[in-house]
Amino acid sequence: MIRNILIGIVVLVAAVVGVAFLLPQHPHVQRDAVVGASPEQVFAIVNDMSRLTDWSPWVKMDPDIKLKFDGPAKGVGAKMLWTSAKLGNGSITITQSTPFSEIKTALDFGGAGTSTATFAFAPSDGGTKVTWSFDTDAGMSPIARYFGLFADSMIGKDYETGLASLKDLAESDAKVDAAAAQAQEAAAAPPDVPPLPAAADPAKGPEVLMVEAHPIVMTRASANANDAAAVSAALGAANQKILNYAEKHNLTLGGAPLAITISHDPAGKWTFDAALPLDTPPASPPAQEDGVKVGQTYAGKVVKLTHKGPYTSLNDTYARIHAYTKANNLKEGTTSWEEYVNDPGETAEEDLLTNVYVVVKE
Repeated sequence: MIRNILIGIVVLVAAVVGVAFLLPQHPHVQRDAVVGASPEQVFAIVNDMSRLTDWSPWVKMDPDIKLKFDGPAKGVGAKMLWTSAKLGNGSITITQSTPFSEIKTALDFGGAGTSTATFAFAPSDGGTKVTWSFDTDAGMSPIARYFGLFADSMIGKDYETGLASLKDLAESDAKVDAAAAQAQEAAAAPPDVPPLPAAADPAKGPEVLMVEAHPIVMTRASANANDAAAVSAALGAANQKILNYAEKHNLTLGGAPLAITISHDPAGKWTFDAALPLDTPPASPPAQEDGVKVGQTYAGKVVKLTHKGPYTSLNDTYARIHAYTKANNLKEGTTSWEEYVNDPGETAEEDLLTNVYVVVKE
């Protein structure tokens, strides 16, 4: 009798262990969400280890959790360690950071094993599709193999909660960035001056460039940045003065019109230099007349991004540049300008191209 029971137990254990090895060795959990922010903006949050506490579902589960940060604040090597009576001890480290498409992290749960979490970012209607996945190797452990069966039900809900928090945070950041960008651009069409071709590629993301100084004819103007008609009138009047000055002094213009931001005040007043490039600099620049003079564009390091679409949506492009400089630890200067590549009188609004430049400090 006892012998039969022992044999039964052995057979049962063997069956349980045998079935375990038929279970998947590499459990995978995945959730995704569409976030109303650019890939640059969402990437900047996830790539910043210090912001993990703002959206992580697990940090919020234990108010007594103890956190420690190690390595750089952002990117590869950024690390957070936790100690929690409720959640156990462990760490998360960024092992791969590919702007603005993917971030991989290594999860170490101490005696409970290690895993990998991956964040993928892709442009999507409405913003950015964020895919958060979890992968682990159960190895030859029967217990770990059985655990893999329940991985989705155990982790999936937390991933959904975390993505919802990330969505709220990124969309809040996007609104702040858009408000800041609104203070740097005027929602109006540039003056009716046919531009010459300029290099513009709306398929490119933000890029850091060194630009050279070019001769221009310029004059200062101002308008309420929130009043499209006022800005259009100010730009038109300024450029007419430039055209008159160039004709009087036999200056040859050649290039796309520019609007160089000088300042914005809290009341919405935008002060700018309207400018038209010169084909060649004059041997002896004419004297300044009625506020119009010969000058030069900025020379140095900038971030450039080509905007495609109506001028009223330029805020989005400035927001993408701000997110890019933030993610790459670039310090923006006070100078920015827009280069109007094609003629709004001959181009559909959705096909208008505008090069946006923001100076970054060395």
